[in-house]
Amino acid sequence: MITSFFRTSKPLHYLIFLVLFFTIFVFQCLYNHNINQSPISYLTLFGVFLLFLVTFFVYVFIITKNDLTQKNSFAALYLCLFIGILPQFFPAPIIMLSNLFVLLGLRRIFSLKKNINTKKKLFDAGFWIALATIFYPWAILYFVPLFIAILMISSDYFKNTFAVFFGALSVSLTAFYYFFVLNKDFDIWLKQMPQINLEFSIYYDLMTFFPLTILLASSLWGISSLFNTMVFKISKSRFVYFILFSALLIGLTIPVVSENKSISDFIFLVFPLAIVMANNTEQTHSQWLPSVFILLLFGTAVLKTVLNIQTLLNF
Repeated sequence: MITSFFRTSKPLHYLIFLVLFFTIFVFQCLYNHNINQSPISYLTLFGVFLLFLVTFFVYVFIITKNDLTQKNSFAALYLCLFIGILPQFFPAPIIMLSNLFVLLGLRRIFSLKKNINTKKKLFDAGFWIALATIFYPWAILYFVPLFIAILMISSDYFKNTFAVFFGALSVSLTAFYYFFVLNKDFDIWLKQMPQINLEFSIYYDLMTFFPLTILLASSLWGISSLFNTMVFKISKSRFVYFILFSALLIGLTIPVVSENKSISDFIFLVFPLAIVMANNTEQTHSQWLPSVFILLLFGTAVLKTVLNIQTLLNF
C-alpha cells in the first residue's frame, strides 16, 4: 500500500518530494509564461523556488521538533499533493514570504507546550506574526492562536500578553521608521490594512473548482477529527490540537475574506491541513481509505498537469 511506503521517514522520500516540487514549479512557470531569456527572470524564479524550499524545510523542522506527527513522511507527502493540485501557489512570492513568517511564529507557539522561556517565545511569536502581517494583512488573524496559547499555558496572562505586544511593537516601530524617516508614503501602508471581499467568481473555473472541492472536503474531515479529539478525548497533545484547529480555521477564512483573491491565498490552509491529514492517516484503522485519498490527490495533480501542458502546446 502507498501508506506503507511513507510510514517511516526516509531521505529518499524528501528527494522524491524535491523532484516533484521542481517539476511542478517548472510546468507552472511555463504555463504562466513567466520564463523569458533574461538572466534577471531566471534569477527571480530561482529565488522564488528557493524561498519555497526554505519554507518546506522549516515546515518539516517544525513537525519534527514539536512531534506534530509520528516519525513518518505523511505530512510532507500531503503537502506535496496539495501543491500538485493547486500549483498556482508558486507565482506569489510575497504571500509565500508571509506564510514563512507565519510558520516561524507557529513554531514558537507550538514550543510553548514545554513551558520553558515562555516570554521569549511569546515575544518571538508576536514578532514573526506582525512581520507576516506587513507582507500580507490578513496574517494578523494568526494572533488568535497565539492568544489561545496564552490562555492555555499559564495564569500569568498579563505579562505574557505584554511579551506578545512588545514583539509586535518592534515590527511596528521598524515600519514607522521606514515610512516616516525615509519619506515614504504612509497612506500606501494604510491602504494595505485588511479589507473584506466576498466575491468568489475567481474560484468558479472548473480547473480550479474541482481541486478546491477536494481541499475543502479534506479540511472538513480534518476539522471534524480535531474537534472530536479536543472535546471527547483527554490527551497531552490537546494544546497542539487547539493550535492546529485554529490555524486550520484561519487558513479557511483567509481565502473567503481576502480583498484581492487568488489561489495563492490557500497556501495558509495547506500547511496545517497536511499535518492534520497526516495525523488522520496515522490513526485510521483502515489502510485502504488513506491510500484511495492519496491516489485521488495524485490523479488530480497529474490530470491538472496534463491539461496545463495541452493548453501550453495549443497556445
